[in-house]
Amino acid sequence: MIEITPAIMGPGIEEEYADAMAAITDLRRALGGERRLTNDTPDGRVLLEIAWIEQEIGRRRLPIPVPHSYAGTIYYVVGSGDLACVADIVDPDGLDDALGRLYLVLRGHGLLKPRHVPVLIAMIDDLCADADAVWDRLNSEEREIIDDIRAQGALLKAGGWPPYRQPQDRFFRYKTPNLDALVDNFGNLTRSIAISLFERWRPYPAKKPPLAAPVPGLPAEAPPLPQALEGKLP
Repeated sequence: MIEITPAIMGPGIEEEYADAMAAITDLRRALGGERRLTNDTPDGRVLLEIAWIEQEIGRRRLPIPVPHSYAGTIYYVVGSGDLACVADIVDPDGLDDALGRLYLVLRGHGLLKPRHVPVLIAMIDDLCADADAVWDRLNSEEREIIDDIRAQGALLKAGGWPPYRQPQDRFFRYKTPNLDALVDNFGNLTRSIAISLFERWRPYPAKKPPLAAPVPGLPAEAPPLPQALEGKLP
């Protein structure tokens, strides 16, 4: 593994704030139209929550990761698919992308940046080197998995990026008890590589620690949303 330098780690919480604000802008654009901020609809609840999050980022009071009480709606709709039931979304694909990015930032996982690509390449190289050391003990499927991972590393080294894969086609789906036994921590490493390659998570070795809000004082639990936000878009 390469050294994780301050340049690879990058800026502190201000980068996370900027990434969250960019995702919020794209989220609103993808939803489109004039929408009420209300608890009565999935899109209204999301808009209420992101308005509050935006407000607290502006005040520099929001820590990263954001506690569930402050971002529970965002965390919920990412898994539930409730927004997919909203009929008049302007850009469903853009919505999924923006929502996913916002989720990663608020959860503290962070977004993959160009400066992280050498880390991802090093992770792939290290894993493949460990597998090569036991190559003669691998079966054909296990060798296929390693060659798949190796190909992603070659593509990154050439300046490319792997094309999107459906979840069932991502290589961490394989269950390989033999490889898990022969290559230390194989399952966790392949999953960590895959979520960076295909879901744009910041590589785990370059993940930032929890970041305190620059301005302290936010309550431990989120207060009720301000009445003034009801029915308004920022």
